[in-house]
Amino acid sequence: MITFMFWNLHEAAWSLRAGDDKQWRKQVEVVRRHRPDVLAVTEGWDWHLDDRRLFRRALADFGYPAGELYQAKTTCDMAVMWRDGIELVERRDQPHEQALWHGWMRVALQLPGQPEPFVLMVAHLNPFDPTLRRIEGSFLRVWMEQTRSGLLVMDANSAAPGDPEPEPHPSRNLPGEEIGDRTPGELLAQSGLIDVAASRSDRRPTYGFFAATGPAPAPIRIDQAWATPGVDVVDYRVLDSDLVDPEIDTASDHRPIRVTIRPDGGRQ
Repeated sequence: MITFMFWNLHEAAWSLRAGDDKQWRKQVEVVRRHRPDVLAVTEGWDWHLDDRRLFRRALADFGYPAGELYQAKTTCDMAVMWRDGIELVERRDQPHEQALWHGWMRVALQLPGQPEPFVLMVAHLNPFDPTLRRIEGSFLRVWMEQTRSGLLVMDANSAAPGDPEPEPHPSRNLPGEEIGDRTPGELLAQSGLIDVAASRSDRRPTYGFFAATGPAPAPIRIDQAWATPGVDVVDYRVLDSDLVDPEIDTASDHRPIRVTIRPDGGRQ
């Protein structure tokens, strides 16, 4: 079995650079407790600076010997890290001149027990504009349609098709519309991709449980995993138990998601 974990790390990098490592240490505890084979993260703010100093610290603190960093157009960097026994075959990034906001990174990994490379794509969609997210969803759709065996993990900043309607918000609802825009997920579903959480009847929200000041935002499942058909998903979890992870409500404003697959010889 191979486990993938995806987590939006909030603003821990800013605090860390300012000399406050409390939030960072909580994140390290959670990751090391679950020890996913592959870890994908967003909001690695400015991890590319100083010869990628914070990225290199993340590899060491989280416990991974290798990984790839994508310097986002917005400096809201994203990264993928993996354990020994997994090898990078290919990497592709969204060029900054094409990115409408944070962008995406796509890596093909040689996994143990999988004859051909497995693709992991990580993305972070626009946090403010439903219209731009529609275009970003089309970028992802095209790339995932070209993938025989793979997984897309992302902070979609929008609800997935079929999820409960969240509280209206300007970042999700187009002017005059009461129903939030779900186009990015609809495009992926129409392309044949599988919403992993929905396929396992687990639509628990991943965001809306933490706020530095004031009330927390309304809960919504914006951290999503989409698999190509044929990927053998054997488990999906939202890591939301404070009994397992006492730090989970204050380590980030997002909760991690974890997907376990059985390598099945799928083709890239």
